[in-house]
Amino acid sequence: MTFRELLKANADFRRLWSGQVISEIGDWLNNIAVLALTIEIAGAGHEGLAIAIYAIARHLPLFLFGPIAGIVADRVDRRRIMIASDVARALLALGFILANRFLSLSVIYIVGSSLFSVSSFFNAAKRASIPNLTNTTEELLSANSLSASTTAATIAIGSALGGMVATFVGRNAVFIINALTFLASAEMIRRIRVQLQQDAGIKNRSLERGVHFASPPHRRIIASLRQAVADFREGLSYVRHVPILSAVFIVACGWGLGNGVARALYSIFGARLGVAAVQGQVARPMDFGISVLFVAMGLGGVLGAPIARRFNAGSTEALGSRMGRSMMFDGVGLLLFSLMPNLWGAAFVLVAREINFAIWWTAQQTIVMSRTADRFAGRVFASYETLTTLAMVSSMLVSGAAADRFGIRPVAGAGGACIALSGLMWFWLKHRQRASEQSRAEDFST
Repeated sequence: MTFRELLKANADFRRLWSGQVISEIGDWLNNIAVLALTIEIAGAGHEGLAIAIYAIARHLPLFLFGPIAGIVADRVDRRRIMIASDVARALLALGFILANRFLSLSVIYIVGSSLFSVSSFFNAAKRASIPNLTNTTEELLSANSLSASTTAATIAIGSALGGMVATFVGRNAVFIINALTFLASAEMIRRIRVQLQQDAGIKNRSLERGVHFASPPHRRIIASLRQAVADFREGLSYVRHVPILSAVFIVACGWGLGNGVARALYSIFGARLGVAAVQGQVARPMDFGISVLFVAMGLGGVLGAPIARRFNAGSTEALGSRMGRSMMFDGVGLLLFSLMPNLWGAAFVLVAREINFAIWWTAQQTIVMSRTADRFAGRVFASYETLTTLAMVSSMLVSGAAADRFGIRPVAGAGGACIALSGLMWFWLKHRQRASEQSRAEDFST
């Protein structure tokens, strides 16, 4: 089923998807102005740590509140969760106006963290609602694919609009538009007619996972957190007994450390290169420069998805080789990005890096899915997300402080080297695995 056929035939999913498009465009539109404001308030020599703290404020709530949001999405009406989340986010988004008025980094961190804490509940309810909005497996696959593809497109569209509005109108206008997008999303979700929750079986499924709805709320939350920790440990325990999965996890952790550096420093590169490129030509060159780089990220993601699907056709063994090579190229791409002397060269490298990222990411996810027993799949992917998130968050803080001391270019280059070495490590781990299997085979034959 094509995306167009899905959206035409399924009105309720079309409403949910429309809400996603509107709110995600608002998110990325808002992100440009907030990053530029953070850099401006922090001042020269301090922007690295300031951006790193803001990046952590965005990522950490999704990690911390994910288990709790999952419980709420299974217990409370999902339509109400999403509408309430959108209304709350609309109010919180206006808090950035206060940050702009008083030039306060603390307000930026508090508002950003609060926004993404609420977003974890919206995202959990949205993901859980999709199966109830689709009638067949084919529809479900198309819905999930469209939802994922939409995110890459909204990065490009939202960043472009955010850069233009912030540059030529002002940052407060961006913050107000972002708040309005959440209200528009809430209205689209309000129009959904299908029930987004099946009451039958919810309690039994939760009991199977050790979460008892008869218990007080705080005990349910504690039980959920304990279950999340148990799933993480069980997932890692399973991975340790499957050599190819162990190798994937090791190199993915290295990639997380290197990519955390990139995520922390992209906006600083954009701000500085934007000033160099259009200083005196536009009112806010920092906003313009950051917008150009984030548009490049989104464009690379959009172009990379179909290329990765075609490029990764073949056996699992071939996928492994492509994954290792593409990860090495990913690191080289970040290293080249750190050396770019102007905004347009940096944007071109970033497009290429994101296309290449799509290739190795698709290969990696296919390897994990094909080599993981179905009964362990949820725990393995939960462990993967936990490990890579922790690696990225840790490197964001370190790289931000290091950039203020040593400069953004050498730190970004070090992040690229870390990713490239992770790609090389993949081939070394595969070689060691084959040598071990050959040795065992020889011992058995004797």
